[in-house]
Amino acid sequence: MFNGKVFFEHIIYTFVIMGICWGLCVIFGINGITMSDHVWLYILWWTGGISPTIASYMILKKNGEVAGFIDWVRHVFDFKHCVWEYLLAILLPILHMVLMCLLSGYRKGLPLYWLPLMILAMIFGGGLEEAGWRYITFYELNKKLGFVSSVLITAVIWWLWHLPLFFIPGVNQYHKNFFVFGIMVLGLSFILGAIRNLTGSVWLCVLCHAIVNSMGSFYHYDFFGNYIASAITAGAMIAVSVVLVFIPTRSHRQE
Repeated sequence: MFNGKVFFEHIIYTFVIMGICWGLCVIFGINGITMSDHVWLYILWWTGGISPTIASYMILKKNGEVAGFIDWVRHVFDFKHCVWEYLLAILLPILHMVLMCLLSGYRKGLPLYWLPLMILAMIFGGGLEEAGWRYITFYELNKKLGFVSSVLITAVIWWLWHLPLFFIPGVNQYHKNFFVFGIMVLGLSFILGAIRNLTGSVWLCVLCHAIVNSMGSFYHYDFFGNYIASAITAGAMIAVSVVLVFIPTRSHRQE
């Protein structure tokens, strides 16, 4: 059953924490205080980035959904899954990267032997958002609205949450195209929703998100400046995700 209290409280807490941290970063940036000159601003930036994670623990503990921090960690890092479920979390972000590179072109970045370390870093540099977005937001909506509607609503919330980053000097999104970014968010929301729906795992969503964030360090492609590449890639991700989610269900019903 849809838990509206957990859902709405998580959204409110997430946006309040994000608003304070990233709002201060925006204000400081307007006044010429930027991360390039003031390293301590990275603390505010990073704390805003894990606002869905912080809110996840706070709300689930508050509502008795987890017994404590260790119990919450067990739910987020549910490592025990079969090979095909891990392949799903690994191959979908690789497909996303390959399509973007083919459609928009790319430049080589870091050597690939850095990939394991980069993925580990990106678990804490983006991946842990999934402790909120797919653990609570998508999951609760999916109980009430079904897969497609839940993904679309989660995508819009996730997209809007990123907005302050486009006004913070020194971050990757600064002064970039917010609407093209939204196209990418839509495609990735379908991938992550499919993984959560098919595996029931938060950890595999964390892993997928971390891989997506890592790939940009090894193959530089400009999704901000290429509407067509972003749209085609997002469309392909949507199609693959819908097939993965609905075809097995239909086959099972026919049996």
